[in-house]
Amino acid sequence: MRLKSITITNEKFSFEHGVGMKNFDKIKYRLILVILLLLVFSVSSSGSELVNKEINYRSFENLTKTAASEFLSEVIEIPIENPDPFIAIGLNAVQVNKDQPNIIYVRASEDKVKWSDWQIIEDDNHGDQDDAKFVGSLSFFKKENKFVQFKSETFSNLKDLKISFISPGNIPENQIEENTVRSPILKTSNNIERPEYVNRQGWGCPQPENVSSRTLTNVTHLIIHHSAGNTVSSNYAAVVLSYWSYHVNSNGWADIGYNWLVDPNGVLYKGRAWKSAAQENVLGAHNSGSNSNTAGICLIGHYVSNIPSTNGLDMVAGISAFLCDKYDIDPLGESYHSAIGRINDNIDGHRQSGGGTACPGTQLINRLQTIRDLTSSKILDITAAPELVSTYPDASVDSAYLSKRISIEFTHPMNQTSVENSFSITPSQPGTFYWNTDGDIIYFEPDSQFAPMTNYTVTISQSAMSFWDVPLADNIEFNFVTKARDNLSLISSYPQDGDNNIPLDVTIELQFDGYLDATTLNGNILFLDADSNELTLSVDPTGYPNGITKFNSTDPLMENQTYSVHLKEGIATIDNYTYGLNKTISFTTESTTSVNEINIPEDYRLLNAYPNPFNPTTTIRFTIPVFTHSSIPSREGKERSDRGVLVTLKVYDILGNEITTLVNEPKSPGTYEVEFNSLSGEVGNLSSGIYIYRLSASEFTASKKLILMK
Repeated sequence: MRLKSITITNEKFSFEHGVGMKNFDKIKYRLILVILLLLVFSVSSSGSELVNKEINYRSFENLTKTAASEFLSEVIEIPIENPDPFIAIGLNAVQVNKDQPNIIYVRASEDKVKWSDWQIIEDDNHGDQDDAKFVGSLSFFKKENKFVQFKSETFSNLKDLKISFISPGNIPENQIEENTVRSPILKTSNNIERPEYVNRQGWGCPQPENVSSRTLTNVTHLIIHHSAGNTVSSNYAAVVLSYWSYHVNSNGWADIGYNWLVDPNGVLYKGRAWKSAAQENVLGAHNSGSNSNTAGICLIGHYVSNIPSTNGLDMVAGISAFLCDKYDIDPLGESYHSAIGRINDNIDGHRQSGGGTACPGTQLINRLQTIRDLTSSKILDITAAPELVSTYPDASVDSAYLSKRISIEFTHPMNQTSVENSFSITPSQPGTFYWNTDGDIIYFEPDSQFAPMTNYTVTISQSAMSFWDVPLADNIEFNFVTKARDNLSLISSYPQDGDNNIPLDVTIELQFDGYLDATTLNGNILFLDADSNELTLSVDPTGYPNGITKFNSTDPLMENQTYSVHLKEGIATIDNYTYGLNKTISFTTESTTSVNEINIPEDYRLLNAYPNPFNPTTTIRFTIPVFTHSSIPSREGKERSDRGVLVTLKVYDILGNEITTLVNEPKSPGTYEVEFNSLSGEVGNLSSGIYIYRLSASEFTASKKLILMK
C-alpha cells in the first residue's frame, strides 16, 4: 500500500517572535505523525506531498521606506524545503479602512541578490462579499526560490496579515491519465454530453469525489473567472491542487471555490465535490457571496493583459454547453439572477455578476460574447443534417501550402467511416485520415507534398452521415490552388513598393497568409531611413493570428524622403512555415510644406485594397489626375461637370452581381480612400469568398479582387 500524498496544513509561525512553545508542541506532534506515516507507507520526502505553511506577519516596525509612500518588507525565508513543482504564495489580511484600495506586490529570489519581477497581489475575494477582508490572489514562483519580499503603500491599512506558502507536489502524468473521465456521446439522448475531465483524484484532492452534505442550487447563470495568478509550471493539476489548498487550508472554506477549472491547453478539471454522481449542481464559493443559482468556471491564468488560448476558450464553451443543455439555460440570453437582484447575461464574468474584483480580466471580458457564441454553436439538434463549418485550405483563398493537411469541420460529430468512404480528391493524392476528439473535424494528411501550382478539388458526397446517421443535405465540394513553394507568403502591404506621397504618420501594414510567430519578427522586419539607419518601432501585435503586423516609427519621418521596409527569410508562422525570402519595400513620403507643392496624380489608378484578405473592413484607394474640360469627353455613362469627373466605385460578387456602390459622384484631382465594410447594413453579413471592386471614371475602368476571410 502506498500513500500518494500527505497534507500538512495550517502550520503557523509568528515572524516577529519566532516559533512559540505552544505552536512548537503542535508542530512537533504533527512531525512525529508524519514520520510514522513515512515509515508505514514508504513515502519519499522529495516534495511529492502537498505542504501548506503559514506565517503570521506583524513586524511592521521593520518596514523599509523606499519611496514617498512605499514600504518594503524584510526578506522572508520560504518555510518549505524543496518545494515541487513550484512555490505558490498567498496573502490574507483584515482591512482597517475598507474604502482604501490595497496594492501589494511580491517577488522571489534564490539568493537574495537576483530577484524575480514584482507580481501584483490582486484582491481576489471570491468566497464572500466582506469588505473588511483582503484575500490576495495566489502568486506562483519557480521552485528554486528560497526567499520572498513584499512591497506596498498600504501596509498600515492591514492587520492580522497571514502569508501562505504552498508546495502542491508534482502530479504525475499517469495519475492524471488514469483519472480522466471520458463520457462517450450517446445516440439515445438529445443532451450534450459532458466533455472528458480530470476528476478530483486525478489532481490529488485529499477530499472525496462526492460529499453528501453539499448544498444544491438551481443553476440559472454561469460565472466565468480567471485564476489571476501567473503560473510557472505546465503541471496544471498541481496548480488546481494549490487553489484547493489555498481555499481550504488558508481561507477556511469547505472546498475549492470553483465548480470547474480549465487549463490553457483545454484540459477540464472537476472542482468542488458533487453531492452525488448525478447531482453536480452544488453551491460553490466563487461569486463574492452571490453564489446561489450559479456554476463557476475558472480559466487558469491571468487575463488582464494576456490573451486566453483558443483551446482554453473552446473548453470553457464545451463545459458551458453541457451545463446550459442540462439546466435549460439559453447561452445567448439574459434572465433575472436572484442572488444579485437584477437581470444579467446567462453567461457572464465575475465582475459583471456581483463581484468587486477585476476577474475575469479585460482580455477574457472582451471574449465573453465569443464564449456565448461558441457555447450556442455546441448545442446541437441531432435530427438535423450536418453542415460544413469551415475548410482548410479555404475555398476562397488562392493558394495553399504544399505540406499542410486538409481539414474539414462539420456542425455535428460524424460517422467517421461514412465520411472517409465519401471523401475524394482530384487529382488523386494518397494520404491518411485523422479525427479530432469530438469527432467533428476530419484531417487528410498527404503521404507526400501536394504538387505545386495545382488546382485540387475535394468532394464529400451526400452519403457522409452524422454520428446519429443523418446524411448531408448536399454534396460538399471545394477547390484550392497550391503555392509555387511551401513557404509563408506576403499577400499585401501598405505602402506598396514604389508608392509616393505617403503620409508622415504612416502605419505600415503587412498581411501574410499564416498565424505569425511573434518571436520571429524582431530582427527580421526592419524599418530603415534613406541612410539605412534602423528606426524605432511601435508595434501592434493584435493582428498576428490573422497574419497581420502593423507598426509605425516612433522617430518622426521627414518630408519627401525614401524609406524602406526590409523583410527577411526568417519570418515564420507558429507552425514553422518560414517566409524564405529577402524582400525590400520602398516608398517616398509626402511633401506638406505648402499647398502648391502637394503631388497631384498624373493618371488614374485603382490601388490594391489593404488589408486583403480582410475581415470585416478594408480600405480601397484610387487616384484622379489633373484634367481639362477638353480632355474629358462627354458620353453616356461618363458625365463630367465643373465639379470634377463622375467616379463610380462598386463591389460585385464573383458571379458579377452588384453588392454595393461605394462612390457615385464627381471627384476633383487627388488621392481618395474609401472603406468597405462587409457587415454594413447595406450589404448585410457577407460570407467568406472572392469579391471584385471596380472603378470607372471618364474613359478609365479597372477592377481588382477582394478576399473576405472569416
